[in-house]
Amino acid sequence: MFDLIEVLSANHVDYVLVGGLAVALQGYQRVTMDVDVVLAMDEANLDRFIAAADAAGLRPTVPVPIGSLRNPELIEQWYREKGMLAFSLRTSDTVATVIDVLVRPKVPYADLRRDSTIVEVGPHHIPVASIDHLIALKTDTGRSKDAADIEALKKIKAGEQP
Repeated sequence: MFDLIEVLSANHVDYVLVGGLAVALQGYQRVTMDVDVVLAMDEANLDRFIAAADAAGLRPTVPVPIGSLRNPELIEQWYREKGMLAFSLRTSDTVATVIDVLVRPKVPYADLRRDSTIVEVGPHHIPVASIDHLIALKTDTGRSKDAADIEALKKIKAGEQP
């Protein structure tokens, strides 16, 4: 997973890490199988992200071109018609790397970025969503793992062990 972070950093992609890996980096050790990010959706950043995804061998999990991320009308249509909240990409190898780009986050990118914490993992400096924003993103999803994450994040925020 950190290989993917390295590729994003090397391509100067403006992103904030959210999801299970972000929860783990905030202090609640849990297993996750993917990397969830929110991107700055400007054209230059999307170009850098697409270059990074190509470099990492990532392809969309649905049969559409990766450049579809540049089309906000298409993303809105996918949300209306299919309930799509994330654009997923994966590698083709057996132990696939999966990245989910949240295209309709509950918290706007600018707020996520402003309040993010930079977490150092080895040589990587990773912008991680704040605890409050992670809680907001995971509220009302109906998923038990998100409820467990919220409980753990609240404990971490209160200075307790999760």
